[in-house]
Amino acid sequence: MENKPLVSVIVPVYNVEAYIEECLDSIIHQAYQELEIIVVEDGSTDKSREKIQPYLSDKRIKFVEQKNKGLSGARNTGMAKATGTYILFVDSDDYIDVEMLTKIVPIMEENQLDLIRFNGMAFTDGMEKTINQKYYDFSHRLIENHIYKEDSFKANSKTFVSPVYLYLTRRSVLIENNLLFREDIIHEDELFTPQVFIHIKTMMYVNAFYYYRRYRENSIMTIQTPEQLQRSFDSYVKIGKELERHYKNKEYTKAQKKLIKRQVLSIYSGLKESKVVQNQSIHSFEILSILDKSYLKIRNYWHKINQ
Repeated sequence: MENKPLVSVIVPVYNVEAYIEECLDSIIHQAYQELEIIVVEDGSTDKSREKIQPYLSDKRIKFVEQKNKGLSGARNTGMAKATGTYILFVDSDDYIDVEMLTKIVPIMEENQLDLIRFNGMAFTDGMEKTINQKYYDFSHRLIENHIYKEDSFKANSKTFVSPVYLYLTRRSVLIENNLLFREDIIHEDELFTPQVFIHIKTMMYVNAFYYYRRYRENSIMTIQTPEQLQRSFDSYVKIGKELERHYKNKEYTKAQKKLIKRQVLSIYSGLKESKVVQNQSIHSFEILSILDKSYLKIRNYWHKINQ
């Protein structure tokens, strides 16, 4: 493949001194070398910065330091610095297969795709990677190497999942639609990725495990303090409200709205199980004219707890 396109790999960094080297090694040693690696140091208080320093001799790395803005803010900073044709997000405590980009970039180019989806493998920190693994495997839902166009995949909304690190995305899609991560929430992928899916025109699924997701006991996503539970709950409410706003957009197709509806219903279900809901009243969302049974069941539940 001549004139290989540049891939912008965005790596937000916050207090990952134990993992950042494994993450960066997996990126800089990619068989595909046409990269700009945007490392956003988001105000770490550990030795993450010191761990990164030896890597800065690699001229492909753009190192950005900022006061702590959270994962969304760090990703947005990375996108603002990106110049590549494609964008890949890699969390700094995870790592990727060294063959990932040499395999999927040619597919993106040959088929002029807006997005490629691949599989991921999750493991618990400190355990052997072959033990207690969970898979982000879509082979039972999607046809491998099939080009999904326009509404053909949006209508099949069951194929949608939110983790942004499971996709390689054409950067122009993000720019043309002003897509950024909302910075006042956690679970930001639950809002960002549906918006990406609404706007892409072509997508392909590659049935290969390229992303390795690490679960840490003390990470922000696993700590279950009352404050963290409340923050999680509040974030999901904000996400639901924002998706409702998109649902009411008259320019969206039926298939686009179906995808949004499914995501909102997923959020309803998650909130229904939240420990926070047992201790406070919450307001129901308002997606009018959604008359499926699952929606009505949850709406009735919300009305009961607000009485």
